[in-house]
Amino acid sequence: MKIIDQGIDIGRVNIANRKEKVLYLVFLAGLIVMYATYVPCLLDYYIVRPEQSYLSFFHENFLASSYTFEGIVIGMAVAALYCLTLRAGVSTLIVSGCLFILTHASYIKYINRKELLKLDDLRLTEAAGMALDYFRFTLNRWLVLLAGVLLFFVGAGIALDWLRRKAWKGCGCNGKVQKVNETGEEAGKKEEGDIDSAAAEDGLRIRRKLMVCARLLGCACLCATIVLYTDYYLGTRYVIDVTGPHVSETDRYVLYRFLQNDSLSTINVERVEESYDFLLSEEPVKETVDREDYPNVIVIMNESWWNTDNIRTDRITFSEDPMGPYKALEDRCDTGYVTSTVYGGGTVSPEIEFLTGLNAKYYRTDSAYAQIRGRRIPSLVDYFNGLDYETIAIHPYYGWFYGRDTAYAAMGFDQVIFEEDMQYRDIYTRYISDESLARQIIAETEVESGGPKFIWALSIANHMRVLDYTAEPVANYDYPVKISLKGVELDTEDYDTLVNYVNGIYLANQTFSQIVDYFSETEQPTVVLMFGDHCPFFSIEVLETMGLGDEESNGDTVERLYSTPVIAWSNFSDEELSFSGESIYYLPQMLIDYAGLPDCDMTRILRCERTCFKTNSPKFVRDAAGKEVYECTEEQLRVLNHCKVVQYDILHGEGIGRDVWKPVAIGR
Repeated sequence: MKIIDQGIDIGRVNIANRKEKVLYLVFLAGLIVMYATYVPCLLDYYIVRPEQSYLSFFHENFLASSYTFEGIVIGMAVAALYCLTLRAGVSTLIVSGCLFILTHASYIKYINRKELLKLDDLRLTEAAGMALDYFRFTLNRWLVLLAGVLLFFVGAGIALDWLRRKAWKGCGCNGKVQKVNETGEEAGKKEEGDIDSAAAEDGLRIRRKLMVCARLLGCACLCATIVLYTDYYLGTRYVIDVTGPHVSETDRYVLYRFLQNDSLSTINVERVEESYDFLLSEEPVKETVDREDYPNVIVIMNESWWNTDNIRTDRITFSEDPMGPYKALEDRCDTGYVTSTVYGGGTVSPEIEFLTGLNAKYYRTDSAYAQIRGRRIPSLVDYFNGLDYETIAIHPYYGWFYGRDTAYAAMGFDQVIFEEDMQYRDIYTRYISDESLARQIIAETEVESGGPKFIWALSIANHMRVLDYTAEPVANYDYPVKISLKGVELDTEDYDTLVNYVNGIYLANQTFSQIVDYFSETEQPTVVLMFGDHCPFFSIEVLETMGLGDEESNGDTVERLYSTPVIAWSNFSDEELSFSGESIYYLPQMLIDYAGLPDCDMTRILRCERTCFKTNSPKFVRDAAGKEVYECTEEQLRVLNHCKVVQYDILHGEGIGRDVWKPVAIGR
């Protein structure tokens, strides 16, 4: 029968093309291996941008375990897409496009924040507009190399697809059995031929379905393997007792950092009660002096407030010292610096650290408020509510930004004031000024209430000028501090940004001085604390002008970029505070002690942790004496592990620590 003869012919063609098929499969495997080998280093080369060539960079670094991890994930991703499409060109194009966007976005975040893009950043829809403002491409040799190498692999994939079509061409139309013309003897045996042809086509359809199922199963298995392997690798890579401050590798590995999961996921939750018992037994309840009335407590987290003394170069001079008002208060206030977890942005991280006492190093940094939206987390607000304070939050910007309206309500603030509720709305260049914020704070303390007040104020005046705001920006603002440059030139945008930031810092210092002057004349006991959330964002050109452009190799430079000033004042307490680089999440415990207020479980836990660590941030780990730690002692490791367990319980547990901020004097 003709159909049988045709089947024999097709079989002969398949045998003849077997070598081409084998060659194609070998080339396909080779393409995936080469792609997975060279691309991970390429991504980091784009971020690091060293002077050496890419090949030199590759040969020095390609054996790193993180590159192996990235390569395996990338290779499996290409293979999974190939199972779906059967097109090497399409598969490499999709993966290359995603990696290109990821790498450039990571670079943009790196130059702005000194950290790479994380998967959890994609949840920050409120900040998407800001991100788009910076997502620009500048033609340079690194961009050309990144795009060129990725396109080379895409081209190789397309060439392989051509080879595949050639290898399969003898199988008919996509391997289909061709129909036979009904002539001569075939017409006389039409009925029998139709039966055989139908049977052959049915068999072919079944094979196609089986092939489709096999491809889908292969894709699903590869995807599952990617997830399981990623979870295993990231879970085992986190070593709690080894830290490496100032090591450039901590800022590398684009895909690894993007996929890096929450380090708290490795916690043994069965030890929660044991951890609470251990930490609380190590730190007894401190004695407090009985008071007839508790003091007002005012805390200001000032946007981009940074110490301009960190600029140590003669290329920039100021007509007036921007830190002058701050230094003038040193005899009346306790001053120093704290260590921020972020640089150039990410205000929510230090904000949550202060309000909760949780270390942002051990949860997804920028998702703090996203977690609070779904779970009520104990906070400093609970503490002051427990002491019958009136609790007030003030932020002179929109409440929806980062979901602060929802988060503050969930924390239990008695009153929340956003920009539309502000009585004072003077503008500093673009946003409501620090002076207006200070006047609003003072106005709230003058309102009669049944008890003392805790005021949490978050400024906006010195934020990057990329946010939308309904008020008209102030044109030709009369800056009090003039800036002169020597032997260097900055473009107009960089110079204007530098002038705006420096004057914002000066005005923040001046505002705190005005607050101190006001409350010095009042009889109500008052404590005022102000600290900066992070160093302002400066472009690479501005950093180099300020002598801060060598942060990759100079640990002192990194410390200056991640340090922010802090100042505390009281009109009744003789106790002194020493600020010498503590992590921001320690500040609420230090504030409560400074104000002479009673203990709670969280202050005892933080005090216990401070006996081992003064600083514990992604960039710095220092012991209680301020010495950098690279490997924990047994005692440090034990305390740190118990602290992580407690933090895990607060964020994700069953509520054992729901009263962790409840004052000891209440209901004990």
